[in-house]
Amino acid sequence: MTQPLFWVICALFFLLLLHILVIIYLLRRQYFTRHVLSSPSVASYLVVYASQTGQAEMWAKHTAEQLQVAGKNVSLVDIQQLTKHHLQQSNTILWVVSTYGQGDAPDTAQDFVHKILVENLDLSQLSFAILALGDKRYPNFCQFGQTIEQWLLQQNAQSLFPTINVDQLNSRDLEQWLNALEQLTLTEFTRLAVKKQWIELELAYRQQINAGSCGEAIYKIQLVGDEDLNWSSGDILEIQCENNRAEIQQFIETHSQYDFSYYISKLAILNLRKQPINKNNSFAEWIDQFEVLPKREYSIASLPENGLIELVVRQQHTEVGLGVGSGWLTVGLEQGQILSAAIRVNPSFHLSKDQRPSIFIGNGTGIAGLLAHLRQREHWGFKRNWLIFGERQRQFDHLYQAEINYWQQHGYLEHVDYAFSRDQMEKVYVQDCLKTHAARLIAWVDQGAAIYVCGSLKGMASGVDQVLEELLGIEQLQQLKREQRYLRDVY
Repeated sequence: MTQPLFWVICALFFLLLLHILVIIYLLRRQYFTRHVLSSPSVASYLVVYASQTGQAEMWAKHTAEQLQVAGKNVSLVDIQQLTKHHLQQSNTILWVVSTYGQGDAPDTAQDFVHKILVENLDLSQLSFAILALGDKRYPNFCQFGQTIEQWLLQQNAQSLFPTINVDQLNSRDLEQWLNALEQLTLTEFTRLAVKKQWIELELAYRQQINAGSCGEAIYKIQLVGDEDLNWSSGDILEIQCENNRAEIQQFIETHSQYDFSYYISKLAILNLRKQPINKNNSFAEWIDQFEVLPKREYSIASLPENGLIELVVRQQHTEVGLGVGSGWLTVGLEQGQILSAAIRVNPSFHLSKDQRPSIFIGNGTGIAGLLAHLRQREHWGFKRNWLIFGERQRQFDHLYQAEINYWQQHGYLEHVDYAFSRDQMEKVYVQDCLKTHAARLIAWVDQGAAIYVCGSLKGMASGVDQVLEELLGIEQLQQLKREQRYLRDVY
């Protein structure tokens, strides 16, 4: 055997050995995931999550990982897989749950709500803690977490520490959860580093698309950036709200003795006006007492292939003027001006890449999420689509009429049904369209159709949910949710 051939054989043997070691590692990791993070029989801690947008799931996984690092046996369970056996056999359960819409449980928790929360169980052996995620802008803040707490206490379970309510993933609220777990386990937890890529986008185009409507103005807004951005239909754009330049200039002129133009663009300027500068404090101390303007989220209507990010924004009015997000995007932001934004993945509203029939239901600015899905279905060449859309008046609110007509003419929309509520004496809504076409709905669902709902939760989405329950039955509707065939992006 020649020396070069010998070294070639040695190299091949080394690569084979390395390949075997990688396979062993992956098999061990898969075993750990299946048998350690999913088997309550070996778990000293059961971590249960109920997530609508993925945030609660992310925090539940981080909690489970930190407990495992601390040497604890952990089981991680999606609430839709939770059974009475889990509850009756576990000693410690940590709940990470979000509240959706007007105090509702996430869609994945509906089986738990209808089948377990109505039971009377003896859970006197159980200790629990709850991390409840919510948004104070909505009524019934963190209601689902509170509902679980009340039910557990009624079943004689014991609370490890008070339920921690989190407002819009506030870092101080989340810190309380980690601190409480550290005291419980006598172990220091690693903080979750949420990697959010902030990008700069420029306003390229803005147009009101419902001029003359009796409703609030709706704008098509197109943003462009220098980076190559990727997202999926169903994903969300989170923007950092700012004050418009006129307000900033007016405030600077009022306080011309101070140079704080660098700080003020993102601060709550209305609050600044109410708080005079205290001469006993430094400028830095004074400016630090004000919060940064909030962030707002909008469904993305376009695809990366379009080369821009398109939003559909309705103006909202408050006691002090336009809403902080809608006002900034529709009036304050100037042509060519830059805004800060981040794309948030929204797996609970993603399309499946298959040719199953798809039913798209929505109203108002919910057209954005439906447009993105329809544009993606066209891109994939999938034609079995049905759109049901509602607004006020056909004459003024027939949003994206040209594109919808194009899809109809080219076979990408088998059916389009509109509900223009103000065009007749008796108001008509999208849920009424579902009732009218009940036979078609049932047939499409029997053929494997997925249903996507986007738009307002109050009225539209709740009405659609009720009609679907009437037409399909509670059990079949829950089955659609379990199969990811009934997905919602509602607000």
